[in-house]
Amino acid sequence: MAPDPTAIRAPRALFIKLGTGGDWEADCIARGELRLGYHEVSHAACVAGDWTQVDEGLRTTTRDAGALTRHLNQVREFYEAGEDVLWITFFSDRLWWCRAHRGVTQHPNGDKTRAVIGAWSDQDLAGAPLLKGRLSGKLLALQMYRGTICSVGDLSYLLHKINATAEPHVAQAQAAFEQLQQALHPIIRALHPSDLEILVDLVFRQAGWQRVGVSGGTEKDIDLDLISLVTGERIAVQVKADTRVSEWRAYREKYQRTRSYSRFYFVTHCDRPELLEAVRQSEDASYVFWGIDQIAAQAVRGGLTGWLLDKAS
Repeated sequence: MAPDPTAIRAPRALFIKLGTGGDWEADCIARGELRLGYHEVSHAACVAGDWTQVDEGLRTTTRDAGALTRHLNQVREFYEAGEDVLWITFFSDRLWWCRAHRGVTQHPNGDKTRAVIGAWSDQDLAGAPLLKGRLSGKLLALQMYRGTICSVGDLSYLLHKINATAEPHVAQAQAAFEQLQQALHPIIRALHPSDLEILVDLVFRQAGWQRVGVSGGTEKDIDLDLISLVTGERIAVQVKADTRVSEWRAYREKYQRTRSYSRFYFVTHCDRPELLEAVRQSEDASYVFWGIDQIAAQAVRGGLTGWLLDKAS
């Protein structure tokens, strides 16, 4: 397969801590810049590449040989890293990345800045936000670095996240996951209506929802009346083994008239093309449709594959 010409590539990546305790993060991202302190370091010496003079300036702050080396390396990286190097930081529960122009500007207060090429980005190339909750602990550990600039060790992982691609072993696992979901389709289709309702109930229970009422209770148009004990959110679920567009629309109209719940789930293992097309055209995000694909995916995520296999065997 030919390489993607739009993919982000880099020989290496650097993490930069923008200010003590992240004091500069918002400002640097808004301004589109990298910023470095080190006021005791001569800007002219750095531009000239006179690192001996820079080292002497750093010795006014510490005599520890290891610390001196780290400080010198950080300053050199800031001044010498090429425009092909990726810079990353963390702000507002997201990973941000950019490249930077080579030139360094010293400001009257002693701060040194490099202008970002374009702008900082907190999204991958598919447009999805790079949320910290979906990043590896190894990458997130960079936030604990006690210095200012350091190399990103797992460059391959970082580039895959930014390019919205998967590493080979991850892609293999994802393919197996999707294959398992597909393999469960005929088993789910063959479920008795009562077993389908039990499966859906188990899926929501595994996700932390608790039933308020019993199936077939006071609400005749609701199979599951559920509440989140954490947020207090209340949702309703209707399970249909077989259905048509007219029934799906009738339930949507009932929900739109009452709005007693924050969301209404219409769940069915029926996959008539006209039903799926009507769902695709729907614009009510709070009236949620789960078909065979969603049921299978949630069953696998909820660890219910064994339960389905027991039903089928």
